[in-house]
Amino acid sequence: MTKYRMETRVFLLAIVVIFINVLILHKTFSGLERENMIDPGGTNHGHSVNSHSMDKYSIFESRLRKLTEVSIDRSVHLEHIYPLSRGSTTLGCQDIVRMTNYRFLASGWTKAVYSAIYNNKTYAVKTVFPQGRDISSCLEEGYLYDKCFYKAAKKLIKEISLLQTLSHPNIIQVFGFCITSDNLYDVSMVTELGDPVELIRLLQMSWEDRLKVAYDITKLLYFMSHNEFGTISINDFRRQQFVRVNGEIKLSDVDDIGFGDPICQTDDDCAVSFPNANFSLRISCQNLKCVGHNEKKNIFNAGRHFTTFLLPHGVPIGLQPLVDRVVHRYSNVTMNTKQLLHLMDKIVRMYGSGSYLNRTGTHIKVLYNKIPYQDLPGIYDYPCRLSLTGSGCTVSVFDLQEAEALCNADEQCLAFVFSNKQSWTGRTLIHMKSGIGNMNPNRNTNLYVKPTS
Repeated sequence: MTKYRMETRVFLLAIVVIFINVLILHKTFSGLERENMIDPGGTNHGHSVNSHSMDKYSIFESRLRKLTEVSIDRSVHLEHIYPLSRGSTTLGCQDIVRMTNYRFLASGWTKAVYSAIYNNKTYAVKTVFPQGRDISSCLEEGYLYDKCFYKAAKKLIKEISLLQTLSHPNIIQVFGFCITSDNLYDVSMVTELGDPVELIRLLQMSWEDRLKVAYDITKLLYFMSHNEFGTISINDFRRQQFVRVNGEIKLSDVDDIGFGDPICQTDDDCAVSFPNANFSLRISCQNLKCVGHNEKKNIFNAGRHFTTFLLPHGVPIGLQPLVDRVVHRYSNVTMNTKQLLHLMDKIVRMYGSGSYLNRTGTHIKVLYNKIPYQDLPGIYDYPCRLSLTGSGCTVSVFDLQEAEALCNADEQCLAFVFSNKQSWTGRTLIHMKSGIGNMNPNRNTNLYVKPTS
């Protein structure tokens, strides 16, 4: 009987120990998630995941949980305990070692970013930044350097996993990674190389290029609200979190994204304020969730950092009403991402098809003198406000009639080269010229000379 009681006590004690360990792991994982759920205003929310995407999210969550269970023991290889996706074309440690021409680009709280060349292609390489705010603040709290570096390394590994999981044309693509534990946990990630998104450069772009940025941002927001993992919040929504790769704007930093709308008890728990913008949102609490919180927050921040100043300047007159509507909806968050994307689709479609020109159907006779298969490469170029390029005056037109109208309205334009190339909206590219002479043959272009009288 005594032996039976002893075995019973041991069994109950084991149950208690297991339960305590489960609570500790849950608390640790929740702490890791909260690192990426702090908005710029300092608000900290608990988040939940929509039931329809629970299965996909639980798989992803389990991968993140593994990272929190790893001890500081350097004999443990992080990549074995925290597996990431590695295909046959994924760049690895040996590839990163063979990269050349490393050049420092930028640094943040956790990472340093370099450009490097491998097989004649230039990549971005992100590594842990030893002098970053994350490590320095950890050291100030009295932790050893090894543990502080390890914590920053975990954050970078989590970002690798996030970027591999969230596949979208407007999210930066990961080409490879390296995780070693020879010294400290040395972590490197290889991605597409992009140009920083700077306000001055954005404002210097043509309206068509700015339209593409706004369109790409809207498509990204729609994805963040309609994906297999539930609604996603870009908590640190700033232009610095994005880059442009071959004309496409891409989210490159996913350190501070959160999954699922916040949990709540009442509507008051769902209030969102933006102190710097003197704006607040009231969101209803439904089934213990602030439904639409992440979507509305993303919309407002995207409007504040992109669409509000990108679209109005230089908009064609025929598109002015629709653009004003988009800007207003973004600023006041009175549309969801599906509605905004539908409206942006309409603007892009109208611009590409020329329907915004509101023509009566009356045919206007072409008055310009056409010189077939001729070009003026590199000569008689001049800068203009609408140009798609940094040098010369290259613009897009729907047809020859619009090209003539643009040239007629510009005193400097004496001719234009009508090419067979198209912009991203499908419009034809023309090169406006300030003179004629020294023409070169070109089977892909026609030269049109403005009438003298």
